[in-house]
Amino acid sequence: MQSYTPAKIALRVVIYSLLVFGIAEAIRFDAISPLEDALFGEISRTELLQELILLALAFFYLMLGKRHQTVQPVSNLVGLFLLIGFIRELNFLIDWWFWPALMVLLTGLWLVWRDFKKLKSATREFFSQPASAWFFAGILITYVFSRLMGRSKLWLELYDENNYRMAKAATEEGLELMGDLLLLISAIEFALAFWNKKRKFNS
Repeated sequence: MQSYTPAKIALRVVIYSLLVFGIAEAIRFDAISPLEDALFGEISRTELLQELILLALAFFYLMLGKRHQTVQPVSNLVGLFLLIGFIRELNFLIDWWFWPALMVLLTGLWLVWRDFKKLKSATREFFSQPASAWFFAGILITYVFSRLMGRSKLWLELYDENNYRMAKAATEEGLELMGDLLLLISAIEFALAFWNKKRKFNS
């Protein structure tokens, strides 16, 4: 188990707060200096950060499984899930995004079948890590709460039909980016946990 000293906790608070500040500033810059005519459209700092984080996370979890066999059945599935999310974000570039996403999904189903007997122990190991709390929070914010907050009927209760779209887009995309950041923090915490575990094993 990873040890949490006051200094380590304070360092995390500072680093993670700076990351949160960074994405908040990216969202603000999209509001005051958009990269295209449509605010918070597909070509925006917010969207680009989402795509970069998802791609980095997919690569990280696939590599985590290669380096730590005990969690590989689960980390592979997490990596492929996030890769599908990344591909979905590219729907504005490729109309046929569904097909590579489907191939990734089929690969995930094959891995479930291949590693079925290992999934129980791998799931226990993966979600016994404190980092899994960050992971759950990120999933809930990115894939559940941001969608709920992006419902048009909610914003039509606050604004009229002519000016609700920008507030809706800013909130939905901002929450999605925040959820992605929590997933990134979970990856950092997983990396630290398994690095400490390996170091203690080798010492």
